[in-house]
Amino acid sequence: MMMSDTDRVFPAEYEATYIDLPSAGDVDYEFLHEYGRAMASTVLVEPWSGPSWTGSFVAPDPLIRRATSGLFGTPSPVQLCVVERGSAFLVSVLNPRDYEFVRTDGPVLSVEQIVEESRLLLLTPWSITAVGVDGVAWTTRRVAIEGLRADEVAGGWLRGVADPVDDEPRDFAVNLKTGEVVGGA
Repeated sequence: MMMSDTDRVFPAEYEATYIDLPSAGDVDYEFLHEYGRAMASTVLVEPWSGPSWTGSFVAPDPLIRRATSGLFGTPSPVQLCVVERGSAFLVSVLNPRDYEFVRTDGPVLSVEQIVEESRLLLLTPWSITAVGVDGVAWTTRRVAIEGLRADEVAGGWLRGVADPVDDEPRDFAVNLKTGEVVGGA
């Protein structure tokens, strides 16, 4: 979607992979979306300086089919971001009980690693949430009515287009340190 160099990812002090288990009861930890249960994915996490563990990440079906799922490094080398059907979880790989369900104003549709700015961006149809070294750094105000597109990062700013398929798309820019938005809806 954006300009990210796929070879540039955050350094991590762990390995994380999806696995299949016979039943959900066989996991070490269960991470739940705040609005109840639905389908789950199971992840094996192998920290370089701690014991391995498995986690079941449970999230409801999103209202938007394009919601993403995946395992993403963060600016902290010992924190993992798991996005399960548009719901995001931040987990300490060394202390899995230390996790946070990330509140966004909609399902996460895409994730961008901005290594040079130490930001992991979670993009919903309407706003952007940034994860920094210490967890969630900021969430923008609503930037778009019907969707947004992130195009480039330069000079500490993310630039994109709000409502790109609308008759009147609007440019926007987000300060990657503060979450300040210029333009947009």
